[in-house]
Amino acid sequence: MRICIVGKFPPIQGGVAVRTYWAAHNLAARGHEVHVVTNAKEASPPFRIHMRRQDWKRCEASYPAVGSAPAGSVTLHWTNPLDRSQHYIPLASPFVSKLAGTAARVHAERPFDLIYSHYLEPYGIAGHLVADIAKVPHVVRMAGSDAGRLWLHPQFEALYDHVLRSARTAIASGTVAGRAIKHGVDPARIEPGDRFVLPEDLFRPDGPKLDLARLRHEVERDDPELLDAFWGGFTGELPFFGVYGKLGETKGSFALLAAMARLKQEGLAVGIVAMAHGWPALEQKFRARAEELGIADRILQIPFLPHWRVPEFLRSCLAVCCLEQDFPIAFHTPLVAREVLTCGACLVASTELIRKLPDHLQLPDGYGCVAIPDVQDVDALSARLAAMVRDPAPAVSVAARGRAFAAAMQEAAKASGSLETVLKAAARKPSRTRKRSTAANSPPHPRFPVAAAVAASLKLASDVGDFDLTQAREALRAAERAIRRGDASLREAFLAVQIEIALGEAEQPGSETAEAADPLFRLRIRRWGLADGELGALVPIRDPQLRLLHFDTSELAPPRKTVRHSAGRTQRTRNMVTFARMNGEVRDRLLLSEIGARILELSDGTRSARKIAEEIETQKPRAEGQAPLQVIEEMFAAGLLWLAEA
Repeated sequence: MRICIVGKFPPIQGGVAVRTYWAAHNLAARGHEVHVVTNAKEASPPFRIHMRRQDWKRCEASYPAVGSAPAGSVTLHWTNPLDRSQHYIPLASPFVSKLAGTAARVHAERPFDLIYSHYLEPYGIAGHLVADIAKVPHVVRMAGSDAGRLWLHPQFEALYDHVLRSARTAIASGTVAGRAIKHGVDPARIEPGDRFVLPEDLFRPDGPKLDLARLRHEVERDDPELLDAFWGGFTGELPFFGVYGKLGETKGSFALLAAMARLKQEGLAVGIVAMAHGWPALEQKFRARAEELGIADRILQIPFLPHWRVPEFLRSCLAVCCLEQDFPIAFHTPLVAREVLTCGACLVASTELIRKLPDHLQLPDGYGCVAIPDVQDVDALSARLAAMVRDPAPAVSVAARGRAFAAAMQEAAKASGSLETVLKAAARKPSRTRKRSTAANSPPHPRFPVAAAVAASLKLASDVGDFDLTQAREALRAAERAIRRGDASLREAFLAVQIEIALGEAEQPGSETAEAADPLFRLRIRRWGLADGELGALVPIRDPQLRLLHFDTSELAPPRKTVRHSAGRTQRTRNMVTFARMNGEVRDRLLLSEIGARILELSDGTRSARKIAEEIETQKPRAEGQAPLQVIEEMFAAGLLWLAEA
């Protein structure tokens, strides 16, 4: 396809520019001709990235044909900075007109198949205009601040609604998709989009580290306009915490300064390197606060770097702080935590940010990251950072586990639908019969599906959307009566409903004590992090919300080969773990091996992990590749166990 992308791009700083850059190059690598129309060269400090000559060359590229895929390319079309030829009153750079006009001109030379815009202002508006001019489909995508702030503005809302309703496809999910539907967007035109995959050839533990002195020389030589982005007296001769992204109260920037002052007062030799900037007033406030605290000699601000150089920065840090908290846009999901973890750096993050990661309970504090419950609690924050400076040894182990967690996230992202698939579908002529089931118009999935089906078959209920535990029990009693009357067809369903009810009862809300126990902090040790080889001495304890259930499933699915017991049937026990509800949410159910079930039974807080492993190996030789101590660690990482010191 010949695709026009209208959006942010380097040298604009931020996650949208990152996503647009990699989207363009990934599409080109798959054989598409991609033309990017952007105003990125008009970005000014402090939100402009420092670009070397070789970085500018990376913006465009040609990709060879691979297999059946033809050759692809990325071509950039930059708008010109504001000059006298563009003056009008009141003066502003006419971004929408320049973007749409440039795209329309390129389309006239050789038509596009599709327009893709990312971020509504000004790119979605310009994309809508050029799609209308070119009479080609428009795929529009929102990010965070445009959906969560600009779209709520009364002077923007009607126009944004029109752009979304007019687009062939709107990429959105969750609350944003729900609001789009309420504002008249056809649910069949909404796609959840792809999950971003970080380039693993760049984001890895091994590779070059950032040379701060050389960076300053680069800027002096190639980009002197960004020299003001350097500030502070720190030169990098001491270990340092890294922080990057935009400055702000909700980013934890000022709490980190206060914590740094505490570390200096305690005589700890450590600094901060901040690849972080904000609007001029905020930037001045940040620097003034550092001066006031007497820590200007422990801080160095550096310019923003291109995404492909971020790993250099991450690898140079003792640990990287991502302290976003109380962010006004709840669905905002920054990439920074994923970047830190994937690169194999030690992550120090707010619990707010950690909980935005998929399967975040598998990243407990002190095991795969350092979690900060309240960033504004400077005493607690500085204490955690000080512990890391005094005892840096666990950082390597914690970072390695964090990277393993990130690798699983990467695989899940690769398995999700690709942007290419969405764009290809949008470029095709829409089918008149196309229908899509969405969360906004589909009935909720019943928690008791077999019980609901039994109730429907016995004509006890027709609407099973909110089928509850009481109704499931009624269906079980009705099925039992039918079986007594000779209806053998309900026998397997009766057993399945019994299992559903047992699970439902186990998942009733937990006690106040259980709700107060945060599984993100289930590693209870004095040291700030768990180093390799230390797990055996710790005491495993079952998660307070965990319920271990055993089911005989022999009558539900008889095996092909049966071994007769004295009772005349095959016994097949299944061990299932479920959790009591916490704040209305139910964690995933898990099937467990015999060894796993036995470990849970023994994890009552009276034995060390090593003692449990020895007892299991004495009772039953371990299966190949399943050392009990390894299983205990896996069960802890999965959230089934807590670990405490003896």
